[in-house]
Formats: sequence, structure tokens, C-alpha cells
Amino acid sequence: MPNILQRIHPLATRSTTGCPCKCDFCGIGRGLIEPGGLRCLTDWPDLPIQADNNLFAAPDAHFDKVIDRLVKWGWADFNQGVDARFLNAHHASRLVEIKKPLVRLALDSPDSKSIWDNAFNLLREYKLPKSAIRSYALIGFDSGPAEAWERCRWIEAHGIKALPMWYHALDALEYNSVTEDQQKLGWDDEKRKDIMMYYYQHIVRANRQERRLYSPDQTMLAM
Repeated sequence: MPNILQRIHPLATRSTTGCPCKCDFCGIGRGLIEPGGLRCLTDWPDLPIQADNNLFAAPDAHFDKVIDRLVKWGWADFNQGVDARFLNAHHASRLVEIKKPLVRLALDSPDSKSIWDNAFNLLREYKLPKSAIRSYALIGFDSGPAEAWERCRWIEAHGIKALPMWYHALDALEYNSVTEDQQKLGWDDEKRKDIMMYYYQHIVRANRQERRLYSPDQTMLAM
């Protein structure tokens, strides 16, 4: 549907659809939400909040076109989470050309810490400040509350904000519900609220400052 993203946020755009990965927790790469595979668009609304499913999996030539537009804006928010498996030196070298980028890494599993760490260190090697880096942490998918807290604290130990994201099964009919499978992992609604409210309540203050730095209208689409 044309301009559907702009109905959610007037500054949101994406230059690709789909994703080449088939992660068990996601319906996009498996073709359940969008057609499988990654498709690069020839043109897209020229806006600074990038809501691609996996932009960093796109060819360098396409990524460069995106960055060239964002450089002109002077700021950008890679809002949907950067897949650390795809982030490379070319990406990092171009990101710093944007005056005020905001890169949101994704740590979806405790088994991905070393890959995440490599991506984080690469961004820092190319002089991206910690204030320009965030990280999502998928919780409620394959581990319990204790591991979720540990992973978020591990992210924070790097000097950046952790953004826990509650896993919604595609057949979960109620928003923010705790499914039977999640209960087996040790979750209940109180434990879900504890970690989400802890991180997002103390992030609200930081977001006020962040909006002053990047845009008066900027919000996090994935919250």
C-alpha cells in the first residue's frame, strides 16, 4: 500500500522488502508476512527513519544509495535493528558519513553475543560514538526471565542502551500476551512487565534528549 509507513510515522521509509534469513522467531524471511527473500526497491520515499527488515543484507551498491540520501538529511535512525551477521567494514565506514546516525543493533539470542560484539567493536573502530548505538534484545522466545535480564545488562555493560523486545508468536491473538510456551520458560505477565517497564521507563528521559539531538518528531517505531 503506497505511503503506508508514513501513516505510522511521517518520517519513516524503507528501501527493501523481505529478508534473506529464515529465523525461527520471524515470519518475514519464511514468507509468512512478506514474500521470501530480499528485494531492493529502485526508488523509495526519501526520509530518514529506515524501517527495512534487513537493510544491511542488501548489496553494497544499494546500501550506498541509501546512505547518500541520508547524508543529505544529516541524521538517520536505522530503526528496525541491524543484523550483526551482515554488518561489515564498508557499512561502518559509510555510517559515520551521516552527521547524526542512530544504529540499533539486535541481539536476538544469548548464542549470538560474539557476533554482536564483533559488530559493536567494528562500529566503535570506525568512530561511531556509543551515544549513536542502541541494541534490541528479543526476549520471551527461547529463554526465561533470568537470561533476558542478563542479556540486557550485558548490553548495558558496553555503555549503550538495551531495548528489550517481547516476542509475539504469529498465532498469539492478544497483544502482549504470555503464551503457554512462554509460561513453560518461566514467564508470566508480571515478569514480562518488570523488564519492559524497567527499561522503557528509564529510557523515556533519554529519548527526550535523543529527540532534541536528531529530530523533534522522532520516535521508535519498534517500541
